[in-house]
Amino acid sequence: MWKANLGRPSAWMDWNSLAEKGLEIGLGSLVDRVRRDEVPHSSIEEVAYVAYTRWWIDQVVSEDATLRSFIPGKHERTIGRFQELDEHVNALSRQVLKARIGQGVPDPNGFGSDPEWGILAREISKKARHLPLRRLFEKIPNALFHLAPCVMMSPLSIAQHLAPNTKLFDLVIFDEASQIPVWDAIGALARGRQALIVGDPEQLPPTNFGERTIEDEENAEVEADQESILDECLSANLPARSLRWHYRSRFESLINFSNQRYYDGELVTFPPARTEDRALKYIHVPNGVYGRGASRQNPEEARAVVSEIVNRLQSPDFASRKSSLGVVTFNGPQQRLIEDLLDEARRANPGLEPFFDPEQHHEPVFVKNLENVQGDERDVIIFSVAFGPDAAGRVSSQISSLNKRGGHRRLNVAITRARSELLVFATLRPEQIDLGGSNSRGIADFKLFLEYADKGQSALAREIAPTGRDTESPFEDAVKKALENCGWRVHPQVGVSGFRVDLGIVHPDYPGRYLAGVECDGATYHSHATARDRDRLREVILTRLGWRIRRVWSTEWWQGAQEAAARLDEELARDLEQDRAELSSREVTASAALESSPPSSAPVNIARDPAQRPQTSAKSDSNQASTFSLEEVALRSPVHAYAANNGAKPKPGPTYKIADLAAFGSLVNARGFYEIGYRSVLNQMAACIIQQEGPIFRIS
Repeated sequence: MWKANLGRPSAWMDWNSLAEKGLEIGLGSLVDRVRRDEVPHSSIEEVAYVAYTRWWIDQVVSEDATLRSFIPGKHERTIGRFQELDEHVNALSRQVLKARIGQGVPDPNGFGSDPEWGILAREISKKARHLPLRRLFEKIPNALFHLAPCVMMSPLSIAQHLAPNTKLFDLVIFDEASQIPVWDAIGALARGRQALIVGDPEQLPPTNFGERTIEDEENAEVEADQESILDECLSANLPARSLRWHYRSRFESLINFSNQRYYDGELVTFPPARTEDRALKYIHVPNGVYGRGASRQNPEEARAVVSEIVNRLQSPDFASRKSSLGVVTFNGPQQRLIEDLLDEARRANPGLEPFFDPEQHHEPVFVKNLENVQGDERDVIIFSVAFGPDAAGRVSSQISSLNKRGGHRRLNVAITRARSELLVFATLRPEQIDLGGSNSRGIADFKLFLEYADKGQSALAREIAPTGRDTESPFEDAVKKALENCGWRVHPQVGVSGFRVDLGIVHPDYPGRYLAGVECDGATYHSHATARDRDRLREVILTRLGWRIRRVWSTEWWQGAQEAAARLDEELARDLEQDRAELSSREVTASAALESSPPSSAPVNIARDPAQRPQTSAKSDSNQASTFSLEEVALRSPVHAYAANNGAKPKPGPTYKIADLAAFGSLVNARGFYEIGYRSVLNQMAACIIQQEGPIFRIS
């Protein structure tokens, strides 16, 4: 009867709790145990179900050769070997490609055997009067394709250098196709047998720089958007495929706004190995003034941006970590102002010069406006808004090119250039943007983005906290409980997109980051289409983001949960020991470098509002305890009003001191007030305030 009603058991059971109940019995002895009252009547159905599922899984495992012979250590060694071989195949593929390209190129002395090679040899030996490239390419079509099977050219270069009757390419690939007008793309399409159009319809559209229209001063640099070859292909319903893995942003807050607003949350992002994400920051420049008319600059904001750049470039960590930096502005005048101020700073401090030289720094500092920044990326991006109240306190409803159709696409480009950190410098507050006079999506999105940068996750309707979720299966829950019983603090489902690390192990010494991530072979693991995605690429990306990945297999857990938990505990203990040793080594190295390094040069004298960099030092004025007499406090309270009406005077008492939170140091962060991960710090602060200021009476 039970067997007929149970059917196929669920994928996972809470085997630990069942084992604790002592239910390892068979169906044959169940009736006898019920009769002897060894099994409560209320548990008969559960006991029968457990007995049947244990019998079922034993049958499945014993009949399947793969499951029967599964050994976790052997399987992980197989995965490691696959990773090595896959990387080796990639390296060999590049070498094979080079060998095939070089194969068949004639010896310098044998150029005369083929007329095309002879023409090329003569042109190379000439000192002057070379053939135009278009004529040369017409004369050597086969030699050209042999020497350069892959040619990188712009649509304009194709029209200039390749004749219409040129030998067809096998494949034409368009990159950043959202910026290529249809009429520019036609010539390239006509020179290929197949075409691959690559682009993002939510990024910059093409702009017609050759046909200016008469516009007001505020929009002098804004050009009319044109339809791109990408839009044309999408509207024609050509076969399309979405690339969903996002690899640029090392912190999910840098891409989450765009992911939710423009990509329907379908981008697969990878969580950083930190419990708190502080990569996106809003820095208010309170004294900035936006110059309307011909100026369209915010000098105070520009000085704040340049001061931030100088401070970062002078930091020893910037060079040692090989960091890079870029600046994005909303308009050309603000870009030129920042460039001028940077030139002054570089002249005053020659030590900054290497960071602007591509020969000395792998990614030199750039300053660009949002019209020409697509395709660029840096570790740190500083975004200068510039727009804000003018000298009369008025805020313009025209914000760069965001008012135009497709303005949200420009915003999307500007805010997704950073790998590690995005600093938004703005005099403009989000509440100063009036949406009543504009129906522009770009303006509405920009206001929401400023709120998101200022307030964090609470500004978005969708909860995106990296923790706060529950486990996705009883198997994960069992692993989580076992690790917690070993003393580890565990966060389930770390991440904000479709991909999440199953279990994040919080570092015991640094609660702000994770020691390791534990992955179970559940739905996320099985969802990948290929072994390369599942067992190599995903782990490579997570490792670059600072994760140590530990695995636990369902078969291993079924065969011996206690042994599997003990193995995980030992691996995490080794990880902790290794991490502590590495940190100690870095501290010793940093101390030695600090003692041996000469004093740094004086900072560049650029005016900067001190409010732009909140001070967390215990000596800060904001952290000094302010002292008031209890009588002064009572004068402002409803209690004093009540006492005065009754002819009574407040009784003198001890002095009242505002709680000093200087001991919390850098943990003090107003932006984290609404975040789930910040609650433990808030609890400690509240306890500190109550202890120093209490008792505090509630007055109704």
